[in-house]
Amino acid sequence: MTILPATEIQYQLAERFLSLVIWRPTMKPTASLALLCLFATSAFAHFPWLSADTDGKVTYSFGENPAETNYKLPAPIAKAKVICIGEDGKLSQVELKKVETDEFVGMSSVGAVRAKMLMSKVTYGMHAGSRLDYYSFHQTGALPKNRKMYEQLEKGNSSKQALMPELQVQLVDTEKGVDAYVVWKGKPLAGADVTLFCEEGHEEGAATTDEQGKVSFSDKEVEDGLNGIMVGHQVKDDQGEFEGKPYSSSSHYLTMTFRDPQDFE
Repeated sequence: MTILPATEIQYQLAERFLSLVIWRPTMKPTASLALLCLFATSAFAHFPWLSADTDGKVTYSFGENPAETNYKLPAPIAKAKVICIGEDGKLSQVELKKVETDEFVGMSSVGAVRAKMLMSKVTYGMHAGSRLDYYSFHQTGALPKNRKMYEQLEKGNSSKQALMPELQVQLVDTEKGVDAYVVWKGKPLAGADVTLFCEEGHEEGAATTDEQGKVSFSDKEVEDGLNGIMVGHQVKDDQGEFEGKPYSSSSHYLTMTFRDPQDFE
């Protein structure tokens, strides 16, 4: 049986489903999962993940979840640029180097990086007439108590605004856990499926955004250490050209990592 690359599977699923579908051996079969099995029994959907440790070392990897860091970067993903939003609000590009060890395959920063946020956007390519875009974020430090910080990050000149990705997640620390607001082109994105992963890669929660683009995860779901969020969004009738080839729709996938707010108490 021919095993298709993860992105091939992802594109074919996107043609039928508006939400993100991921196969895991522990899941009970459903109609959507059964369809995925027709394409491959052992392949997983992989996405870029952006993170930074407490010393400011930035890492960029390609995996099924934040814990999977030894999958080789596809050529288009390896060209991704990571942007740092500094404490002063200014944007700068993070200098990265390729790393290949038994535990980690991807890219890491040459030196320590101090930032309010790290972000990256890369177009993987096209399949079946659809363009695939990946968005990766890392929220540094403690999460804010409200959304004012994100509003401030959006402010600036036209060149800065042009670098801000269309798909974003704004995280807020609450008394009960963490609220995630999904934003598409500056407006709340309702009906988006959001999945929460812990540092070990386990799925700890899943929810669909309301009319405000919000989902809430409890303190029990948000575990100690690094957490990761994944969101999928498909835009039909999005027409254009990429590398000289026309497309009629676009698929957008976002990952964002952050640390448990209680780690900073």
